[in-house]
Amino acid sequence: MKKELLLASALVGTVGLSGIAQAADMSMSGHARNGVTWSDTDAAGDASMTGNQQSSLIVSLSQVTDGGTTIATGFDVTNESDGATDTTGLTFTFNSGVKLDVIEAGSAYASHLASVPSAGGEQGVAGTTNMAAPTGLDYASQNDMVGFELHSAADAFGVDGLKLGVSASFNGDAAATTSAHAAENSFSVGASYVTTAGDTSVTIGGGFFQSDSVATTATADTQSTAVSVAAVTGDLTVGLGYASGAYLKGNAALDEQVTGVTMTTAGVKYVSGDLTFNLGFASGEGTDSLLGATATAGSADSYEQTAASVGYTIASGVSATIGYSDRSRSTENTANPDSSGTSWYIGADVSF
Repeated sequence: MKKELLLASALVGTVGLSGIAQAADMSMSGHARNGVTWSDTDAAGDASMTGNQQSSLIVSLSQVTDGGTTIATGFDVTNESDGATDTTGLTFTFNSGVKLDVIEAGSAYASHLASVPSAGGEQGVAGTTNMAAPTGLDYASQNDMVGFELHSAADAFGVDGLKLGVSASFNGDAAATTSAHAAENSFSVGASYVTTAGDTSVTIGGGFFQSDSVATTATADTQSTAVSVAAVTGDLTVGLGYASGAYLKGNAALDEQVTGVTMTTAGVKYVSGDLTFNLGFASGEGTDSLLGATATAGSADSYEQTAASVGYTIASGVSATIGYSDRSRSTENTANPDSSGTSWYIGADVSF
């Protein structure tokens, strides 16, 4: 409880450093996306073609104090047509360039990963599966809402291109259980470095994440070490990322621990005038078991996807996308044909 009170006191003290105007500045952004998705799983006779509509509306609020600190927050009215309002946390940006996020702050290691190109579009085979393999480099990011993330200013410690970050969340008041997982306290550090080699700009980023569980029977914690690199030469971007570790997951009736986790991503993007070409690859593995149980080779799960897209800018704020993906999933070393297969998408996006 002391940690939560200290965080609250720091928040109140930061806001009270100097006066602010009664009304904050407001801006809005969002998009409306319409298209058609065609999917065909590896199971027999289930090809389908459906309409696909997604929309978002985001409201951003900010104000600058008399002392020059920017305080920002916001909310989304809907995000990808979820029909729910979600408030973001608070962000304080100081004159020095240091930034502090509080309440639903995030993970420092995930914030500092270099962006690896991936395909655009709404293609993809869904289906029901209990697969435990990760699908992204930030698979381990489990935080309580009460927490913070501190971002350094650019060129940290006088090193050109270096940025550092640290984050933590606190759920120490949560009651211990025997079989139900919930994130307790978490901690993460991250760093990114941007440099040039001839005509190429190279970004290297990543970090470490650790989270405890309230489940007393768990014999593994959620943790990950992740790194990614992206190189940009003119209109060409190439990226590669890797993460490994373990994590705990909810599984309806019985929660699980997933060990031996690895995740690899790779991608290429090329821009030619109004056209953008993307190609992405992702591969993840993990072995799940009940909390406290020993994982066996027969419990291994896997995920793999190759996806590509072509985007065309029709006008300012208006774009069209054609996308394709080939996805495979397996659970307990057994292929999941109902949730594996190929998919196409064609659609348009109007954004503001």
